Amino acid sequence: MLNKVPKGKRELDWMAQHKIALGVVTGLEYLHMHHNLRIIHIDLKPGNILLDNDMEVRIPNFGIAKAVTEMNTHVTTSNVAGTVGYIAPEYHQTLKFTNKCDIYNFGVILAVFVLGKLPSGDFFQTIEEISLVKWHRNQINSENGYENQICWFSKLPASALWMIQRRDLAVRK
Repeated sequence: MLNKVPKGKRELDWMAQHKIALGVVTGLEYLHMHHNLRIIHIDLKPGNILLDNDMEVRIPNFGIAKAVTEMNTHVTTSNVAGTVGYIAPEYHQTLKFTNKCDIYNFGVILAVFVLGKLPSGDFFQTIEEISLVKWHRNQINSENGYENQICWFSKLPASALWMIQRRDLAVRK
């Protein structure tokens, strides 16, 4: 469904996007913190987020995911796997990945929601910055009309973390 949004075949309002983002954060929290072996997905992107009829998130496609023991802080690979535009820079440069790489992927997904542009879309073939992240950083610094989107973009991760913390407190009681 999320792949249909940039193509104009489906529109998601802000509340639907917020619900999806919270669902992804909850899924990542489970994979990174509550699973017996920590699981790093590595290839989190809109095409790997499924929604059921109630718009509940399911994270599929664990083909290149890695299970990590508590004793390990990272996993080293011999080659980069994942989808261009979603690969965390530190993973691309060092071939070492941690759960922070999934968080980077999540940030790119948030940018796709807010900006309506895919990181490897045609738009980035026509401008100087060939990366959604670099382009977005320049937009933030230029202050040229993206204030509302940037405000929402910066609040979403904070509200997602707040929701997770509230739920964790309720579970502990």
